[in-house]
Amino acid sequence: MGKRRFTRPVRRIPFERDERVGNDHAPAFPALMVRPKSDLWVSAWVAFSLLTLPLFGAFYLITVPTGRWLPFASAHAVLILLFVLTAWRLKGAGILLAPDGMREREYLRRKVFTPVEVIASVVVVKLRDSNSDSVSQQMFMVDASGNTLLRMRGPMWHASDLWRVIDYYAIPVRLVDTPMTWSELRRSQYRRNISVWERHPIVLLVCLVGVFAAVMIPALLVVVPVVNGPP
Repeated sequence: MGKRRFTRPVRRIPFERDERVGNDHAPAFPALMVRPKSDLWVSAWVAFSLLTLPLFGAFYLITVPTGRWLPFASAHAVLILLFVLTAWRLKGAGILLAPDGMREREYLRRKVFTPVEVIASVVVVKLRDSNSDSVSQQMFMVDASGNTLLRMRGPMWHASDLWRVIDYYAIPVRLVDTPMTWSELRRSQYRRNISVWERHPIVLLVCLVGVFAAVMIPALLVVVPVVNGPP
């Protein structure tokens, strides 16, 4: 699920737990709730473990014999706690479609509500992975100006749920049959519907390197003296 871009004001309000689904003038059909693939949550834990356990394991091997392991254990515990909170948000993400509009909670953002009157059409693009040659679907629910209201990435959602969302509202659906690569998608008319990071991957890479350097350099300045101990 990607970020939204709007060029004109659109009424979007937080979705509270006790907000009523439906309204007196809405058609009588049930609400639809869909959630991302459950194995994404498991994959996130696996990736976290593979990244952190070898690193902290090496720290423990070096510092336990010298008795300087406590700062690393504390840092490890804080990192696990932060990841647990993030993973909990990931597991709680989902989309609720109702006759009066769409309620969505993204991974690290609050719930938002989009009125049904704003939803104009759906665009489905086939995206080819140049590395594996596999093809996935990208769904964009847009307003009358073509701005993205909702995005569903095929690898993150079950195909049946993606099409249930597409078919829920009686709105036009445009299917782009010819698969595109990421490079072609960035040059296509749908580039406005993807996030700024996807439109400018070099900028994303530079930012990631900058964040990595900002974290690792101070960390090394703290870790090296603790490992070496007093002269």
